[in-house]
Amino acid sequence: MGMRNGLLALALLPSMVAALEPAVVAPAAVIDDALAWRAFRTFTSADGLPQNSVLALIQDRDGFIVAGTNQGLARYDGRHWRTIELPTNEARYAVGALGVAGDGALWIGTDAQGAWRLVDDKAERVPLGPTTGVNAFLPTRDDRMWVATYEALYRCGRERCESIDALAKLGARSLFKERVGAEDRLWIGTNGGGVVQLRDLDAAQPTLSEQRITRDDGLPNNIALSFARFAGDLWIGTGRGLARFDGARLQVYGAGNGFPVGMVFGLQETTDDQGRPILLATLRPGGLVEIGESGEWRMIDGRRGLPSNATHSLLLERYRRHLWIGTMTAGIARMEPERWALFDERNGLPDRIVEGVGWTTADGPALWVGTASGAVQWRGGRFTPLVADPRSARLVYDVLDAPDGSRWIAHAGGLQHWRGTTLVSDYTVDNSALPAVAIDRLIMRRSGDDGFEIYAASSHGLSRWRASDGLKRVTELGAESLASGVQGFAIQVESAASDRDILWVVSAGNLFRLDSQGWARVHPACADHGDVIGIAIDPTNNDGLWLLSRGQLFQVDISTDNRCREWTAAAKLGSLNHVKLHADHVLVFGSHGMLRLKRDGSADQQGEMFGSESGLLSPEIVASAIDTRGRIFAATAAGLAALAPDTSAPSTQSAAESAPLRLLGANFGEDARPLISGTLLSPDDSSVDFSFVLLAFDREYAIRYRTRLIGLENQPQPWSTSAEVSYPRLPAGRYELVIEARDADGIGATPIRFPFSVDAPLWQRPWVLLTAPLLLLMIGIGLGRWRLRAARLRADELEAEVAARTLELANANRQLEETAITDPLTGLKNRRYFAGAVTHTEQARRFSRDHSLIVALLDIDHFKRINDSLGHDAGDTVLIEVARRLQKLARVDDVVVRWGGEEFLLLLRDVGDDDAIDAALRRLLDGLVREPIAIADQRLNVGASIGAARFPPDPANPAAHSLEQVITFADAALYRAKREGRLRAIFATQLAATSAPVYRTILPSERAD
Repeated sequence: MGMRNGLLALALLPSMVAALEPAVVAPAAVIDDALAWRAFRTFTSADGLPQNSVLALIQDRDGFIVAGTNQGLARYDGRHWRTIELPTNEARYAVGALGVAGDGALWIGTDAQGAWRLVDDKAERVPLGPTTGVNAFLPTRDDRMWVATYEALYRCGRERCESIDALAKLGARSLFKERVGAEDRLWIGTNGGGVVQLRDLDAAQPTLSEQRITRDDGLPNNIALSFARFAGDLWIGTGRGLARFDGARLQVYGAGNGFPVGMVFGLQETTDDQGRPILLATLRPGGLVEIGESGEWRMIDGRRGLPSNATHSLLLERYRRHLWIGTMTAGIARMEPERWALFDERNGLPDRIVEGVGWTTADGPALWVGTASGAVQWRGGRFTPLVADPRSARLVYDVLDAPDGSRWIAHAGGLQHWRGTTLVSDYTVDNSALPAVAIDRLIMRRSGDDGFEIYAASSHGLSRWRASDGLKRVTELGAESLASGVQGFAIQVESAASDRDILWVVSAGNLFRLDSQGWARVHPACADHGDVIGIAIDPTNNDGLWLLSRGQLFQVDISTDNRCREWTAAAKLGSLNHVKLHADHVLVFGSHGMLRLKRDGSADQQGEMFGSESGLLSPEIVASAIDTRGRIFAATAAGLAALAPDTSAPSTQSAAESAPLRLLGANFGEDARPLISGTLLSPDDSSVDFSFVLLAFDREYAIRYRTRLIGLENQPQPWSTSAEVSYPRLPAGRYELVIEARDADGIGATPIRFPFSVDAPLWQRPWVLLTAPLLLLMIGIGLGRWRLRAARLRADELEAEVAARTLELANANRQLEETAITDPLTGLKNRRYFAGAVTHTEQARRFSRDHSLIVALLDIDHFKRINDSLGHDAGDTVLIEVARRLQKLARVDDVVVRWGGEEFLLLLRDVGDDDAIDAALRRLLDGLVREPIAIADQRLNVGASIGAARFPPDPANPAAHSLEQVITFADAALYRAKREGRLRAIFATQLAATSAPVYRTILPSERAD
């Protein structure tokens, strides 16, 4: 009866709804003349996503990011994407809907396997019954969930689902709940019936309201895929565009105003970089649309940094407020500030190899870019050729607009002088006083009576152009002074009243100055530390210079005898090439990217690195330009890199919620059993391991952690990137592990405190100590009786003394024998011990028990390089630490032997099938690389290669091979591991006498993922 009434109400809707006003076309797109972009970090199947079509995104109750793809589900913990498998008997499925209920359960909607609830990583099926696919979830107020499917709308709890009669046979694609007066109402995008509204949501069977919007009212399509309330209006994403509904009429975003005709699956309100409210819409195809409150819109697509123009899902992460975009071809794109975006041929550049970048001033400031295939400038919202005939100046290094309206272009073939579109002069090394074929930098100096002069630099000298005498070679410093080329120059204002500038020139490590008194050589103290290759003038301090050598940055005060101060963090950039000052920062560029330093900070500050981890595909920056907004444009071999400064303060960035610090794992014992807070561990299980993560999804590479085990450590460990800590064989006592973390902005999280205890050994327990006096009394009585018997034993003293001397001699012999079979450096048994203990084949067969003995040869990677670069003491330290770790990793029945040099031999007993072998070898690899080895003030990452084989290799014919032969097989596998790239184990199998060996590669966990 209820279902018939619902269908009747739906049929009568057109006659019940007041007629909507005619739909109108929305405003057209906003075209930005200024170069604009968005920077994205991408996550793809290479990072662990099951597949690159991302249909749904959500942040669960604990703060992890969950992604539904066309091939399953994955969760991101800030370091790795981990696949979540549902118990579907290996039936494949796509995940198109995700929701979080009030009780924290994660709801998962699939296309072919119904819906599931996930609680504490345990999945249970939602009792929906037969369904072709789940489209959307929306939580109710009582921890249940609205479930939209292609056939119907359901309201589901853990035990049962109720079908909503009013939507029977219509199906639902999208859901949106909002408060209307004192009542909650549910907007529903139906599967072909337009948009309807459900009311009386707490009733057993909610009813439809009179409001309905369909294609007849101007809706672009009757399949509504998404909703949002923005700027007071309801926005509806459909299968053919977007509509804005103000309660009376629709504004349509479609082909009529240039809006891409595509499916709008995601809508999300947020703010732009100026703090203004905007609405973001995903288009498939099309890209991402940014809409302002007044309705104006602009596209963000591949030309503005988006990795794919087929976008689907959206998520506004709650801790850092970054936008996550699920695409259909390129995985997930995360929009984040202060990340490099790259412009290349897709954006209109002639070539992705960029050699120069800067600003032209004619007709207003414009960015110019010199590429390997010609130079362009950004005008009218696109890149256009810099000169009418690009072939005349193909490889442009520098551009300078002079005060007289003319333009100078330095390029690989010489120097050009343009006036408008007319080439006034084309200077080459053959027809002029140019010092070399290629001119790589230009600078202008005010020169008093002459007005201005242009200086052109090359790798072989310096030339000057004046209107009065044309282009001349600079020879005032002598023929040899600039012959080796000019590496950098800068202009300094001589004084506020002067019409002349000071020119600073760097050549062959020397520093020269040209002022009203003429040329002079300057000798800053830091020139003794290395050749100067670059210079910048401090705009806030006319007495301040910044100098670069190949690997050092110096600040020079020319008012105090050219005193130098080194800024040590610049060494992180590798080979330096230029330095610039902007606003409050010093920007240093080199082969590893850019380093940003605070100009008023200390000279030993670490600064902020912007290199490959910040999005640079080719980290070496050869030239740069900065606009008035502080945006940086950098020339690289992978395109024009652009970086916009983050203008929001850290307090604003984290205003939503502080990012939480989560404990991922706590384990104890050799078999890594779960450790619960407050546990009392036995002395035999006193080794503990912890892993953790800070869920601040922004520049994860800059997140830092530190730990302190109270009860063992007096001070916290140093801050590091490691999110794991281990404590082997803790002594008895009470402990509390304190884990701290801080994000990329230095904002700390609430620490984790994890208490546990280790029980005392039997001999240290109180009851043993209480009974000790009684035990001593009993011993005293025994001693008395012994003394009474001593008289009777005096006759045997001589015999006892002889026996004691004999025993002493035997012990000495045993000690000599032990010394002979022990490696003095590592304390491990040596090769001689191995030869005597298990080399003989019959002994080895007995040692192997049930044919489950694995022979493994382990060799430390690049050990010779460690000895050569750090010395043999460092090599000994590495050998000792590797031996210690192998002893820790070995089980009770395993044998660890120093085989010679940097090689170790291990006999692993009771290792059965292939999975157990792989796990045992991977455990060895992981245990060696987990923590760097401390050597003096350095921390050295050390890895190893392993070759392994089973003994006996042929269970059907155990006598076919000797142990010596199997060691040879393992040695061949070790050689193969070295040849394939090191840091891996290779297991030789199928070693039967009648077949060739087969090899299987095992990688450490970090690389195996």
